[in-house]
Amino acid sequence: MRVLAATVVVLFSLALALILAGHRLIPDIGEWTMGLESFLPWLGLLSVLLLIPAIRSRSALAWFAWLVPVLVWALVFVPNILPGTASTTGSNKLSVATQNLQGYNGSLSSKDALIAQDADLVALQEVKTPEALDELLAKYPYQERVGTVALLSKYPFKESAGLDLNGFSSYRALHATVQTPSGDVSVYVVHGASVSGGDHSARDEMLNDLQQRLAQDPAPRLLVMGDFNAAPTNRIMDGFNNQLQEKLSSSGGFGFTWPAKFPVTRPDHILSKGFSITDSSVLAPIGSDHLGLSNNLSY
Repeated sequence: MRVLAATVVVLFSLALALILAGHRLIPDIGEWTMGLESFLPWLGLLSVLLLIPAIRSRSALAWFAWLVPVLVWALVFVPNILPGTASTTGSNKLSVATQNLQGYNGSLSSKDALIAQDADLVALQEVKTPEALDELLAKYPYQERVGTVALLSKYPFKESAGLDLNGFSSYRALHATVQTPSGDVSVYVVHGASVSGGDHSARDEMLNDLQQRLAQDPAPRLLVMGDFNAAPTNRIMDGFNNQLQEKLSSSGGFGFTWPAKFPVTRPDHILSKGFSITDSSVLAPIGSDHLGLSNNLSY
């Protein structure tokens, strides 16, 4: 039994370490691979289960093998989930927020987190009942809405329009150049195409198109906000992470946003270029099945 327990620990520990470190090398076979990457941080719990056979084996080799995925998990995730220290690169400030309103049927009031945040820019997705957003909309003199995505701003737009991202121009994405007191900011609001039955090709095509547009955008300050329908660990996010920065949560942790009642993954993002992120947080629930995000930026 001890030999069997040691064998189980060694084999499963090494497999777990390989998945954590090399999940992008696993063939993309639809829902299975996407789900694995979306919930990748939770694989660390498997190491806890492997403690039982490791203890029963009384084997130094088993204990060494058990430590391998634990160390790999720490190397992959800990640098991004530690509490951050505020850093600034200038005296100019900009506050932004994003919220998917899916499942939201109430009326926002000033006590709700999205309004209380009082951000300079607010990105919305799944905007279906604007009459319920009267108090929020009244705070922003400049607004652009395309289909079910919207951008609310305290500052005027130099230009704004819907984005044609592989055929989703009518309701999934928009771009605006916002004229802040300290210069223009190029802002993108996106709602990644839905994933159906494990087929994420439409989402990938849409996000790949957006990545190419970002690479060609000459703006020194750039923001991309919204529900990407992709977690930070999904391979489709690599193209964004190579160009832009994201802070999960200034207080530490993964900053999970979905589902709102018990968040286990993070399909929502605020990505930026040309800014220092002085604070990043997950907003309190407002009745949607997503939690919102906010960033305080300096430049």
